[in-house]
Amino acid sequence: MEKNANVNKIVVLSSFGMLLDGYQLTVIAFAVLLIPNYIHLSDYSLDYGLLIASVIIGAIIGTIIVGYLSDLIGRRRVYLSTLLFFILFDMISAFSVNFYMLFISRVLLGIVLGAEYPVANSYIAEVTPSEKRGFYLAMATVFFSIGSISSAIVAVFMFPFGNIGWRLMLGVAVIPAIVVEFFRFSLPESKMWEIKKEKKGFLEMFSKKYYKDILLAAIIWFLYDIVAYGLSLTLPTILKLGHFVTNVDNALLTTFFLVIGIVSGIFVMMRVDKYGRKGIQITGFLVMGILFLILPHFYFLTGIIVIVSFLELFNAFDGATVGIIPAEVTITKFRGTSYGFSSMMGKIGAVIGVIAMSLLIHGKNYFNAYIFLASVMGIAIILTLFLPETKNIKLE
Repeated sequence: MEKNANVNKIVVLSSFGMLLDGYQLTVIAFAVLLIPNYIHLSDYSLDYGLLIASVIIGAIIGTIIVGYLSDLIGRRRVYLSTLLFFILFDMISAFSVNFYMLFISRVLLGIVLGAEYPVANSYIAEVTPSEKRGFYLAMATVFFSIGSISSAIVAVFMFPFGNIGWRLMLGVAVIPAIVVEFFRFSLPESKMWEIKKEKKGFLEMFSKKYYKDILLAAIIWFLYDIVAYGLSLTLPTILKLGHFVTNVDNALLTTFFLVIGIVSGIFVMMRVDKYGRKGIQITGFLVMGILFLILPHFYFLTGIIVIVSFLELFNAFDGATVGIIPAEVTITKFRGTSYGFSSMMGKIGAVIGVIAMSLLIHGKNYFNAYIFLASVMGIAIILTLFLPETKNIKLE
């Protein structure tokens, strides 16, 4: 394992990268409440859903391609490149003048953000001791949630500025990105990657020895992201369409939900190395599935607040474990690629979840929307039963 100082540096800078990811993936859910007033959307509900899903669409490409590059040329080199392109594409999106410019720049930004998942989590997994690995990997998830809550807080202050407001929502992340990039230049390469690196054989991850666990972890992440993104990125729209709250109150209420998720995520972070991954994951999936079945029967503001609060509480259980297990069921020479594959599957699920939920809620099919999410959770529970418990295993 790396020296403690380097471990802490890698974990902190990786976590701040995840914070930027969380911000950019979530902020569009608030910006899109203003964008249609200033940029024409030809097919309203579809273009609306595509804008929300744009970064995720790009991440589908970035996770697998850049994950492979990190196995080929190292974690550090890839890491230094991603934020440079993040800054470029984020600035373009903030100055977009039409739907196509905004959508394409956000997709390109998503390719860069998608790269952070396999590289950050492979990096963290390889430099941390096995007895604390779950803690550090879960920490990255908590920082992702902090990024999400930051987007809601920024949105509260930006809504009054209209056209300038949504542009600032998208572009303000450039400033912390520059700071994080400066400190990343001091990162060392992963010693485990340097020892185990090979120029061949990433398809070996689909060999008889490894394919089952890798595929299971990827499919479960796919199912989880259908639900997680389908709910979180359309919730501001649900509240707006129902005329439950104003735009500012919408962002404040979302902030409240995200705070619950962060507190729950910290709890999971402190317990995941003690209790293991599978039990925590199954508990989260089960409770969320039940809550989705209940939600359509309490479709008024107080009911939504109470049920979504519990959804966020247990969503943090799964949000941590689906990001930990893929890093632990694989080996160093193709960890970035296999983790990227899992993350790619997750992002495909996220796109499906966002677009499906966007179409359903604009069509007022709320009951079917939540039955759909509950069914996905049921399948995820069954598949989790077939996963190995990866607590304290020594990485190869």
